[in-house]
Amino acid sequence: MKFKRATMTLVSASVVVLGGLAVLPAAAFASSPSSLWVNATGAVAPSATTGTSCANPGFTTIQAALDAAPANATVHVCSGTYAEQLSIISPVSIVSAGSSITVELPAVPAVTTSACTPAIGDPVAQYQDEITICTTGTVGIKGITVQALWPTDTCNDGLYGIFVGGGATLNMKDSEMDGAGAFPLNGCQGGVGIQVGRNLTTQVGHASLNNVKVINYQKGGITVDGPGSTAKIIGSTVTGAGPSPIAQNGIQISRGAKGTIKSTTVSGNECNYDAPTCGPDGLTAAQSAGVLLYGAASGSSVTNSSIDNNDLGVYAGAVTPNASTVSITHDVFGTIALPANRYEAIQVDGATATVSHDSVRGGNVGLQLLQYGGQPFGSVAVARDDTFNGLSVAAAQIDSDEAGAVGGDLSGSLSITKSKVSENPAPNGVLGSVQDDSPPTAAYVVTLKNDT
Repeated sequence: MKFKRATMTLVSASVVVLGGLAVLPAAAFASSPSSLWVNATGAVAPSATTGTSCANPGFTTIQAALDAAPANATVHVCSGTYAEQLSIISPVSIVSAGSSITVELPAVPAVTTSACTPAIGDPVAQYQDEITICTTGTVGIKGITVQALWPTDTCNDGLYGIFVGGGATLNMKDSEMDGAGAFPLNGCQGGVGIQVGRNLTTQVGHASLNNVKVINYQKGGITVDGPGSTAKIIGSTVTGAGPSPIAQNGIQISRGAKGTIKSTTVSGNECNYDAPTCGPDGLTAAQSAGVLLYGAASGSSVTNSSIDNNDLGVYAGAVTPNASTVSITHDVFGTIALPANRYEAIQVDGATATVSHDSVRGGNVGLQLLQYGGQPFGSVAVARDDTFNGLSVAAAQIDSDEAGAVGGDLSGSLSITKSKVSENPAPNGVLGSVQDDSPPTAAYVVTLKNDT
């Protein structure tokens, strides 16, 4: 991937609707040796220790309960709004004990200080987290809305709704992550809803996100970053701002992290910043990605998901040869009812990608492979049993700048087997399915077999 594209697009880089946050029992988590109760508007008796209910709480702030909680305790949070930044340094569970619980930033957010957050000399780039998880073991969050909305004049690359480091595992269910970064958006390149691990600071994190709604983020919805970091994202919804002056990414798995995305909806990531900064040319312009697999560890996957209404549906890029072997299977990229990804549904940039049993409808290009000058290795894509319908440029396209190293762009391969292709133009195509813009010197191998 070109440096310009990497810096603009990658870096921090049917719709499921949650109708309300369910009231869920603490028993949904593993049994805990103790329970603590928090009620922002409750009266705490002088003799109270942990509390016994919302009517008889032990604390009025969540942080006070966390500070008092032993390992593996459950903190029950009663209905209300809690304006505080949380620091979690031991394995605990935070669960709803009411119908509406919101944890939001205080009026003046503080710089985050923890063993997982090194100090930065530049005050403009100081890290600020709504919730910092820095511990070993598992932290549970269930039935909670986390709201991290900074003033619209904030411009800071280190703003996170939830940060997971120190080897911790976040188990988040039936919850909402509302924001991270300036609100409304101001075009700055900071603000991630849920950040799991951080390659820059060698922090490792893990996450299991189940039925989590992520909205109102500035730069990214969910980012899993760095060697050893992992995430399983299931049945969740990540929604960007739509056409906006920033190249947002819905879900990013990057720099050696491994992620599996299943039965999840990602939409609304579109950059409308003035051309040529953002635009339809994947070789020269920045684009917002629904799912960004940038140097993701082999085995990362996107399955049974709905990826629509983004600039680019799924990007699969590698930073070292043979390091990223990813699968994109049984997904839906646009339907008659849902808007298509406007530029590319799937883009492969140096990675090895298996694209199978996917349905692609509308937009410019269904499956695009990039080849450009300076690229250290070629792209490899294997597509089978897919459906490509109504693409305005081509169902599949090899897009090259024809200015590679000596002898032209490096070779790669595209194989399309048993796929259904219809209502797609063929200006330079083969069987109306593939537009090959690579130079003859690239020795690019295209195989078509049993397509209709």
